[in-house]
Amino acid sequence: MNSLPPRDSLQALPDFRAVPSDSEGDRRVVGERIAYFGAVVGVLSLAFYAFNWALSMLVNPYWWYQLVHPATFMHLAAASVFGLLWLSCRGGRRSAAQLNLLDVGSLLVASVSYSLMMALAPGSGFPQALILTLIMTTTLSTHAIIVPATARRTAWVSALAFAPVPITTYLVTLAQPPTELVLRTWGALGSAAFVCAWCLLGVGTCALASRIIYGLQQQVRAATELGQYTLEEKIGEGGMGVVYRARHALLRRPTAIKLLSPERADERQIRRFEREVQLTSLLTHPNTIAIYDFGRTPDGVFYYAMEHLDGITLEDLVTHDGPQRADRVRQIMLQACSALVEAHQLGLVHRDIKPANIMLSLRGGLADHVKVLDFGLVKELSEPEATSHSQPALLGTPLYLAPEAITNPEAVGPCSDLYALGAVGYQLLTGHPVFEGQTVVEVCSKHLMAEPEPPSLDGRLDVPEALERLVLQCLAKSPQGRPASAAALRDALRGLSLSHAWTPADAQRWWDERAPVLRARIAAQRGEAASDARATIAIDLKARSLTSAAPERESHHEKPALPS
Repeated sequence: MNSLPPRDSLQALPDFRAVPSDSEGDRRVVGERIAYFGAVVGVLSLAFYAFNWALSMLVNPYWWYQLVHPATFMHLAAASVFGLLWLSCRGGRRSAAQLNLLDVGSLLVASVSYSLMMALAPGSGFPQALILTLIMTTTLSTHAIIVPATARRTAWVSALAFAPVPITTYLVTLAQPPTELVLRTWGALGSAAFVCAWCLLGVGTCALASRIIYGLQQQVRAATELGQYTLEEKIGEGGMGVVYRARHALLRRPTAIKLLSPERADERQIRRFEREVQLTSLLTHPNTIAIYDFGRTPDGVFYYAMEHLDGITLEDLVTHDGPQRADRVRQIMLQACSALVEAHQLGLVHRDIKPANIMLSLRGGLADHVKVLDFGLVKELSEPEATSHSQPALLGTPLYLAPEAITNPEAVGPCSDLYALGAVGYQLLTGHPVFEGQTVVEVCSKHLMAEPEPPSLDGRLDVPEALERLVLQCLAKSPQGRPASAAALRDALRGLSLSHAWTPADAQRWWDERAPVLRARIAAQRGEAASDARATIAIDLKARSLTSAAPERESHHEKPALPS
């Protein structure tokens, strides 16, 4: 996957770069890791200092001398370095060059501080050197685990940070008895060599840990890259596949990626998936979701990229906000109908119009902008529905199926979409579906035989007669009894004379006041924190398959989850 050209001043020394590039994503991830490392080691350093101070109070009558000893200041200096590292990197505002310099520089400064602490501390030289070796091994091992880097970079940085340890060992041991210079020199060299061997072992251990962890991170990253896109968070799922929020390597626009589940990737499903994106890409109406790209990975994962919508589906709107004002319902139906006008003119029938497939959002500064989603069941009017070797299938969601879609799926046409849109409008006005039942058969039989109850019979609702008449006309049992076309329905909605009009100011007020409350409720219902509704991507690193354990919905289509 291509990335933004690095502006890193250390680009010529790739072994010393913790940040692969100066892209926002890489800087944010590595900055968070470096800050976390600084916080962890800084707290541990202060904890050991407090423990040592408390122990001295118990066993040393001159414990107060420790507070002003130079070694104490070196210990606190090392802890301060890691504290400053945390403060400097936690905001995610540093460039790649700054992060690399802060990462390497903090380790070197801390290493020198710890070495001076041991050199100045009272006691014999060699035991102090072993303590210093233990401190640096612990610090650098923690760094290798937390901060992502290649094994080579980790080895070089660890070697630099370990370098003061054998030097300090040699100098400290050289100053210890015996008094003969030759014996002291050989003793110091032996101690330094012994400590150096342990330091080399520490370098190897850190490099091995980094190789394993960084390798796994690279595998995960490669598994979540599709061409120019990197998957970030699951936002929906269904029978046909899974939808993820994604980011493009070069472009900054929000993107959603739909992947065909590998377990459903037989030849028929692949053709249907390709047909879905090809037909949907023909639609350019602003109230229809836009398709950006389509592709197939070398290992067989089919996907297409579409615009990412940060909004609320009509299903969630009714569930959490109840019946809607008639003038708002008129505006929603008008926009959805406008999207169907273009689809029908191109000879396409949606076949799965329902509240879950219509989303309200803030787009381009406009509140209550409608987007029609999920053309996975779209049908070309010119295509045969069944062959002599197959039976017509009942496709769609039972609560919104037109009678002809139940009795004769081959007869499904534009008027079937109008029936479903009328059912959506009815639910927006009343807060419940047109027909309900305990089983699919019961619901379908009501679509065939029962007449919908006029919403105005509910005294709690304020439904204008003209809008009610138009919605009930859409719900006529016979296609001939419905509006002649989506364009005719659109014109009728435009011509309705209502006592109140849903203005842009009304819409904006609702999004300012009510939308945050609904988002919190929806997030809580789905068991997610409203501030961070992250989901886990399940990845098979060998087959690179994205799987979902969720049961299929009856419509066999994904229901987009509300992004946080």
